[in-house]
Amino acid sequence: MKILLSVPGHLRTVPMNRYVYQTLAEMGHDVKVFNFGVSGIYPRILKKISRACFYRNMNARLKRLADTFRPDLFFTIFGFDHDKAAVEYIRAKGAVTACWWLNDPFQIKRSLAQASSYDYYFTNSSFTLKEYAESGVKNAFFLPVGAFPAVHRKLPDTGKPYDICFAGDWGPMREKMLLSLAGDFRLSIWGPWGKKLDKSSMLRKYIVRDGFFTPEEMAVIFNSSKIILNIHSWFGNWNYGLNPRVFEANGCGTFQLSDFKEEIPELYEPDREIVLYNNMDELKERAAFYLGTDAGREDIAGQGYARTLKDHTYEHRLREMFDIMRMSG
Repeated sequence: MKILLSVPGHLRTVPMNRYVYQTLAEMGHDVKVFNFGVSGIYPRILKKISRACFYRNMNARLKRLADTFRPDLFFTIFGFDHDKAAVEYIRAKGAVTACWWLNDPFQIKRSLAQASSYDYYFTNSSFTLKEYAESGVKNAFFLPVGAFPAVHRKLPDTGKPYDICFAGDWGPMREKMLLSLAGDFRLSIWGPWGKKLDKSSMLRKYIVRDGFFTPEEMAVIFNSSKIILNIHSWFGNWNYGLNPRVFEANGCGTFQLSDFKEEIPELYEPDREIVLYNNMDELKERAAFYLGTDAGREDIAGQGYARTLKDHTYEHRLREMFDIMRMSG
């Protein structure tokens, strides 16, 4: 199949651009990538008039590429860079159009504004499908991301010098939770936190890497940690919708302690392949328990790793996507 894949290259924290492209290529598809950030300009920092011009020019380039490449499928990640006219233009050329949206439920309104433009719309939250249906979006489907085994993998054991690792962006809720843990646990924080924390914050001493890290560096971090703490950025507001960390941490064969999301028990068996918490008390209790049992952590990490390779890689997801298209087309 000829696939025109549009990726949001201006989003530096979306490595799945590469994972999707490489997986599609390995599956034997003829893939042409349109990188919306190829110019190196970040649309969000442009003035309003310049930003409108930027988007107009980029969508015009996309249409010209569609004219020459003539894809069977136009597939975009997130999709918020493309106007409805560009998507309709490509569809009129005979291509099926699909979007993989990853920011539900916290950006559901933004998603609903564009979802009807596509023939197929895939979301990271099964519990928002009702909202799509009520808004007239008939072809919305649940499709979380997965692990990319070439990156998310076990590495040779060099010991685990870090007890509880949090790797990701700063957020006020995440800061509050880590502050609550800091008095009782040895933390390691990886990510761009320095500019966000108060100068007197006790969390500063736990920052190991203040800044962005590559996916490959993340795999090293995870393999060096006893517990990977997953805190969805919407914790406390919605108990559904999955972030990529669910699969990335398990794909590295490491023990993951994640906030509960309704979809997780359908994908991983709690307390056997992943451990979940609903509140801070449960988080502290389970962190303390599993720090005290190396064998218990290693068993759950191993089970989660095996399940990930069996069911939750990008190849599994893309095959599922194409199966959905065939069955509902």
